[in-house]
Amino acid sequence: MSSSTHRMPAAVFHGRGDVRVEEVAVPRPGPNEVLLSVAAAGICGTDAAEYAHGPSMFPVERRHPATGHLGPMVMGHEFAGTVVAVGDELDPGLVGRLVASAGSLCCGACWQCARGRGNMCESYAAVGLHRDGALARYVTTPLANCVFADEHGLTGDAAALVQPMSIAVHAARRSRITPEERAVLVGAGGIGAFLVYVLGRWGVGVAVRELVDERLELARRLGAAPLEEEGGPPAVVFEVSGTVAGYESALATLPRGGRLVLVGIQKRPHPVDLGRLTVSELEFVGTNAMVYQDDLPEAVRLVAARREGWADVAPTALTLDELVPHGLEPLTQGRAPAVKMLVDPWANASRPTAFARRKESHGT
Repeated sequence: MSSSTHRMPAAVFHGRGDVRVEEVAVPRPGPNEVLLSVAAAGICGTDAAEYAHGPSMFPVERRHPATGHLGPMVMGHEFAGTVVAVGDELDPGLVGRLVASAGSLCCGACWQCARGRGNMCESYAAVGLHRDGALARYVTTPLANCVFADEHGLTGDAAALVQPMSIAVHAARRSRITPEERAVLVGAGGIGAFLVYVLGRWGVGVAVRELVDERLELARRLGAAPLEEEGGPPAVVFEVSGTVAGYESALATLPRGGRLVLVGIQKRPHPVDLGRLTVSELEFVGTNAMVYQDDLPEAVRLVAARREGWADVAPTALTLDELVPHGLEPLTQGRAPAVKMLVDPWANASRPTAFARRKESHGT
């Protein structure tokens, strides 16, 4: 962690099942970075998996080759905040702007970055996964991986949904689906809910397979059709659950010539019938994170487009002290109270989220 005379509370990962709220140094932005006062940060299955089974990605025991981080780490890779300081090479006029960050750290020079696939960067890293993140009052992030949420009238809570929305945007783009095609989505929790919304806003008919009634009802509010109204074989099946049963259901649904997009990360290898894949001209498509230059602008537009707000997706913002008992523990046990949980690192008590649109004071 960066040295500073200023201190702040933060949720620090020390090891499996060991996340502590501690006082840490307020970080200082690098030359092309901004220092954000965190408005809200989200937690997801990745955070829960690291908490329950890690460290896997978190560089607690082995130094990360790109960031150099080694040791306990501040969590939080889905976040938004207000610029309070800028690096030496940035315009001080950015102070006061509300931004949403992708958190991606790409070299910009390798062959993957050169062909516009920074998420495949040979030295890829991310804020909150490979260096200190945003489950704290302040965080630093490159300006290049931010979008100005205030240009769209978003609140801080709404802006914190831009990063997970961008994951869904990237998955939808990877599928190459068109409005003339139909989709089936298996698993509507977390990213699945955002993916339903993305597809619906793009004019794609999507039906959902989901075992939890509350998630299925939310998916319908976000644009899903009842499965029986699917309207013929799907061109694309999205497997979002990351479970064996979900994968098998998705594969069984896939018609000849169909595309299977694997969004959820499977925990173990599965046999693949290569003969069927060849003869039926099936496509298996992987999708990982996002390409922030392409996906983040569309994600912020889509978050802003839902005029009724997002309280049905993310109803509550927790405090840092509530992160483990009311956030990470329920997620690991499969009993999360909402599709998306946010954390307000400034709050002394949990609060309802706020999505009423703000006056758009910058840009368009």
